[in-house]
Amino acid sequence: MDEIPVEKIVRSRRRTIALIINSEARLIVRAPMKASLEVINAVIREKQCWIRKKVAEMKQRPPVTVHRYEEGEIFFFLGRAYPLHIIEDGRGVIERTDRLCVSRMGEADISRRIKRWYIGEAQKEIRSRCMWFSMTTGYTPASVRITDARGRWGSCTHRGGLNFSWRLIQAPLEIVDYVIVHELVHLRQPDHSRKFWAKVREIMPDYERRREWLRENERLLRI
Repeated sequence: MDEIPVEKIVRSRRRTIALIINSEARLIVRAPMKASLEVINAVIREKQCWIRKKVAEMKQRPPVTVHRYEEGEIFFFLGRAYPLHIIEDGRGVIERTDRLCVSRMGEADISRRIKRWYIGEAQKEIRSRCMWFSMTTGYTPASVRITDARGRWGSCTHRGGLNFSWRLIQAPLEIVDYVIVHELVHLRQPDHSRKFWAKVREIMPDYERRREWLRENERLLRI
């Protein structure tokens, strides 16, 4: 049997080794700082059947969205599809109606302006939802940042800060909420043990359905 290639190994203060198949069907290993390559390779060998199964499943999922920023192209916001509409307007603003309306001014820069618009909306919506769940759970982050991360929807720092990719704002609100709850629970439970998932289930009993949606559809949310 062919050796399973590893795209990259990400080391952090985590306690356990996690194997992740990303949207490009490649293996990412998240490991503790002191985990040796021998230990990591042993885990990969032990899980090789699971890895190959997940790689095959990922390759069957919808292809990664490639945006050309042309009239009528679909952009997602909180799970709803908005066709891009380029208007003859020199104000340079972006408006969301039944379409995503972008002025032709600086047309070559449309991609940057749409990204800035997404970031601004993510700042408002994700921060607001995070504050609400923080109040209802009692889990209070030291900070909440919106980042440009591509490989992770959310993360929790060892200092208690939460980070969320602005790309998450494309997903339905219930999926945004799942990622927020996931990271808030990490403030109390840093690993992905049974205890961690039990805490997530207490707050969000249907988290598994939401997590599966994100796994199945994440390729649609790449920009």
